[in-house]
Amino acid sequence: MTTSDVVRFCVSTEEKRKRPGIFVVNLLVWLWLGFLVFATLGSILILYGIIWVFRVMFAEFNVRRIQALGTAVSEKQFPEVTNALRDVCDYLGVEEEPRVIVLNDSQLNAFAMSFAKRRVVVLLSETLEGIVKSPSELRFIIGHEIGHHLLDFSRRGHFEIYKSASYKAAREMTCDNIGHYVSGDIEKSKRLIRRLAVGHVLESRLDEEYLIEESDYLYSGISGWLLKNYFTYPAVGKRLLNLMEFDERMRRMRVVEGEAEADELEVVG
Repeated sequence: MTTSDVVRFCVSTEEKRKRPGIFVVNLLVWLWLGFLVFATLGSILILYGIIWVFRVMFAEFNVRRIQALGTAVSEKQFPEVTNALRDVCDYLGVEEEPRVIVLNDSQLNAFAMSFAKRRVVVLLSETLEGIVKSPSELRFIIGHEIGHHLLDFSRRGHFEIYKSASYKAAREMTCDNIGHYVSGDIEKSKRLIRRLAVGHVLESRLDEEYLIEESDYLYSGISGWLLKNYFTYPAVGKRLLNLMEFDERMRRMRVVEGEAEADELEVVG
């Protein structure tokens, strides 16, 4: 006899008599629980639908409210930004170009946001004034912000309900890498990071080696541990070091790709 056969054989007469009633009660309990689950999910879906409708309704309003405080770039004004935006989107395969809005002075330099499905990149005027004549730096900062769109406002971004502060800091460096990927000029990419830290006038006074050493100090000890785990932006020196490491990785990748293309040409020849 199998284990199941033994168990069935050992079931008492009293249990056999009570089993049908217990089965019915449990069936009703499970049906009730299922109803509660579906009712709860239905309520959540209805609420989500209402929120989604309101987001769509007010999306364009919110975008225009920001734009009313500044101006959007176009072929007629800031054509350099328009060209850089188009180049970056083509390079990254982004079909829908985000609207780029220029605002006046702020503590921030640039940021990306999304209203429903409308993507927006905001460049603050003080930042733009220093880089408008530097195509590589323009491509970097636009590429960085579009990186946030590709990561923070994508399926991955919607899935990542929780992001720790250290994860957000790491995401900033990922977006730096995307910016440098479309910029291609490591010196211009590093210079832009320095500009964003202290402004255009003082950027030339910064020392790269000191900034990297400073970041090592900032992340040392208990205070450094707190900074590393509970601050959402990496130190300037850490961003510079990350860029240099990524640039080296890009160079190695392109060498490998070049060797592969050469091998293909030899085979064809």
